[in-house]
Amino acid sequence: MKKIYLLVCVVIGFFTTINAVAQTNVTSSGMSIQGIARDINNEALANIDQLDLVFTVYYLVGNSTTPTVILTRTATVKTDNFGVFSYVLTIDQDQYTLISTQSAYLKVSSSSSVVFSDEKLQAVPYAIYAQNGVPTGTIVAYIGTTAPTGWLICDGGAIPNTPYYANLRAFLGNNTPALQAMFLRGAGSGNGKIGPAVMAAQMDSFQSHNHVVNLNTNDSGNHSHKIGRRSNSDNGAYDSGDANRNENSASTTNRSYLGTFDSADAGTHSHNVNGNTYTTGDTETRPINWGVNWIIKI
Repeated sequence: MKKIYLLVCVVIGFFTTINAVAQTNVTSSGMSIQGIARDINNEALANIDQLDLVFTVYYLVGNSTTPTVILTRTATVKTDNFGVFSYVLTIDQDQYTLISTQSAYLKVSSSSSVVFSDEKLQAVPYAIYAQNGVPTGTIVAYIGTTAPTGWLICDGGAIPNTPYYANLRAFLGNNTPALQAMFLRGAGSGNGKIGPAVMAAQMDSFQSHNHVVNLNTNDSGNHSHKIGRRSNSDNGAYDSGDANRNENSASTTNRSYLGTFDSADAGTHSHNVNGNTYTTGDTETRPINWGVNWIIKI
């Protein structure tokens, strides 16, 4: 059996599913792999019907030399008149995220574990990451009730502890932000305003203000009040015990009117009136609004 060498060229392609109303959603991607099979004498292995190959995509964690495998595919390919073969490596959502965010490698080997090529993926494969141009942690408004592929609802729910969610967990920890009934605002200070810190909540508040209401009576100055009085026929004294206590009423017939007397001088003074306005309104102060779900990119 001839010893085979492979010259491998990697090209990225996409496979998309099309939803209604001309909306496109990338649900899987493909890595199109082309190579030239050559023997030990550097001769092209042309027109081979069955060339068994194993494709492995992996990455290394830190200084470790032990591969963390993203995917492995075993395939039987054919070569053309020039020894060229082609194979499309399908990639699901979880795998594409790892490839796009890790320093990934592609290893091509035979079914008997002979390694033909083991190279780090360069810039072209990372075009996968540009399928929507949205970085991890991006928050947008969404009117659906279930998050689309590659996103999570911002409802405080747990973020799965798998490699696919590693970048988002690096930002947030174990849970998505609970953004129900909340507005989003630019962080930091500027434009004469002070916003919240990044990933921090700012509680509801009123700007400092007051309501000017004059609740004081006018100063009436030094004064007294005149009171009319009558006497009974016996001693001319004011009879407060008589049944006819209304001194100026028409029913008072047994008393003579003695004139008026002044109350004690109250001096210059005013009267203060204290109280609260009537409570009205709802449980919060808010502008007119329309409900959406906030979703965050994984």
